[in-house]
Amino acid sequence: MKDKRQLIVIATILTDMIGLGIILPVLPIYVQQFGISTFTFGLLTSIFALFSFIAGPILGTLSDKYGRRPILILSIFGTAIGWYMFAMAQSIWLIFLARAVDGATAGNISVAQSYLTDIATDHKDRIMKLSMISTCIGIGFIAGPAIGGLLSEFSQTLPFWVTAGIATVNGILAIFFLPESIREKKKDLKIGWNPFKSIWYAISNIKYRTYILLIFFTTLAFESYHSSFFLYVSRQFGMSQASSGLLFSGIGILIALNQVVLMKHFWLKFFKPHKVQILTASALILIFFGLSQFSMIPFLLTICLLGVTEGTLISMNSGELSGVAQEHERGKIIGISHSLVALSQMIGPAVSGYAMDHHIRWPWMIASFWMVVVLGIIIVKNKQLKTSEVNLETGITY
Repeated sequence: MKDKRQLIVIATILTDMIGLGIILPVLPIYVQQFGISTFTFGLLTSIFALFSFIAGPILGTLSDKYGRRPILILSIFGTAIGWYMFAMAQSIWLIFLARAVDGATAGNISVAQSYLTDIATDHKDRIMKLSMISTCIGIGFIAGPAIGGLLSEFSQTLPFWVTAGIATVNGILAIFFLPESIREKKKDLKIGWNPFKSIWYAISNIKYRTYILLIFFTTLAFESYHSSFFLYVSRQFGMSQASSGLLFSGIGILIALNQVVLMKHFWLKFFKPHKVQILTASALILIFFGLSQFSMIPFLLTICLLGVTEGTLISMNSGELSGVAQEHERGKIIGISHSLVALSQMIGPAVSGYAMDHHIRWPWMIASFWMVVVLGIIIVKNKQLKTSEVNLETGITY
């Protein structure tokens, strides 16, 4: 990684993801001391996504207006403040407030994505840079829970203090070492405070519509299985929490290895990006359907394919949207996409949970259905863009 700017941004994302992973095994147990119901815990989980949904386009536009650097630093310290509040909270309403603060400043990933897009040299380089975000997420969800479990042996609040501390150090390093990535700030940009208006702006714009919808339905498919995964393997195969945790970590390892090794040396070496989208979406339709039907051994083998294809499709989608977004509103458009990701993180688990109450296999079949929608959008998009061999604005070749 020769570019120091890229190294700093990737380190920022990596430490954030490890920090988030640290609290995963601790949070459900910790909040029980406040006597909350399962429904209230669900609301606590959703509050972060809700405020991320509201704040995504706002933070993105602010990064276009004032620069990536100050907004990225703001979001990092917002995460730190949220976790300090969480660690010190003595009542459930402070717990909710802490998660709301963290969600409202959760611009780390979207602004980092804009930053990496700013410094990319071409379409393939953009995909490679953005694939590192998935790598960081994979590593965070591998290392974080293990660290969180160990820290909780000393104190229930220690994982939250450590997460806040990591974010604080992250912010300080960004202040001293992270340069600005955009050449010209757009001070005259207006801030759109209504997330629904921002989303409608992107969907009604033919330039962005298919890319935005592609990201939304892709995330919806993945959230359909993420939220029900542990319950499914427990009920269907009798897996313990430890075994299912290791299995989920295995998926994270495969995602990370795929992004680091296969993305450059296989996917982008032998296929054009739009063909990778078709291949991975088609494979995921069959994978999700197969996972709903298989016994344990075929299930475990197919999960390996899921780990390879999931991160690849996400990186391809993100790379295309970042490429078509005009420079003066790139932060806004990427922020809108992350707002829709947050929306899908609210809708997906709700639909999946309702479906699982009726039949244990339905969440996988719902994921397969959403992936059929994704494949349809990809086909329509490719037909629209196949008017020329090379799209001059994005560098995407056909």
